[in-house]
Amino acid sequence: MKSPLRFRSLITALIFAGLAVGCAKNIAPPEDVIEDPEVLRAAIDTRLSQIQDARFNEIVLDYFGDGQRVKVRQLILVKQPDMLRVQTRIPGTDSIMSVLVTDGETFAMHNRESNEYFRGEPTPANISRLLPVDLSATDVVRVMLGGAPWDRFARSQAPAELSWDSKTGRYLYQKATPSGGALKMQVRPSDYAVVELIETDKNGSMTYRYTSEDWKRVDGNHAIALPEYRRFVWPARDLDFSLDIRKTQLDPGLDDSLFQLAAPPGSTVIEVR
Repeated sequence: MKSPLRFRSLITALIFAGLAVGCAKNIAPPEDVIEDPEVLRAAIDTRLSQIQDARFNEIVLDYFGDGQRVKVRQLILVKQPDMLRVQTRIPGTDSIMSVLVTDGETFAMHNRESNEYFRGEPTPANISRLLPVDLSATDVVRVMLGGAPWDRFARSQAPAELSWDSKTGRYLYQKATPSGGALKMQVRPSDYAVVELIETDKNGSMTYRYTSEDWKRVDGNHAIALPEYRRFVWPARDLDFSLDIRKTQLDPGLDDSLFQLAAPPGSTVIEVR
């Protein structure tokens, strides 16, 4: 039987061990740490320039919003700098429920259930009709390829700030927003991939968040890693959804015609801004 003294010594040792683990999260920056925000931006864009287009297959979109949960399957195609195609299938079938495309200049979406065809400019609001991420088409392409949503940062005229986050071991790139909040981005120092984006209001409350997990090298292109799981949270819209991507192809050589969509015969054409 252990003596009370030995028992107390054991408890004390465990407490100090726990404190040591808690305090160990202090990751030093690399020797060649980047201090200029513009230099980091250039490094992020250089990484992005290695990919021209991508096909994201077998996506499971898990959507929480308006008090309901919906799971659908999607196919997402992207091509630099601003081409996007999103196909959503009816759960449990191979039938396509809706298609959204933009070639960078025009936007089109067809809802097959209502047979409505929407067309207009590729604004964040229009992109969000099917992919509610509150990003421009160009930013969707960038983010899907592990880059930065520079159009969203451009909404603020404040100067960019760059620091080293010793808790995460990543660069922290941020800007003050016009509303008095902040837009912050976490960037990995190993390959300058953007792994997290968070926007807060003037009170520090989160108003938008993008996170990513399960980064893996893509078959056929071992120089580039992309996440298999992405999550977007948008509290003002009561929206929380994730993209679980089962298969990714880089540089498949997508034809520009994939990013155009004519109005199907008999559909109701609706002009949107």
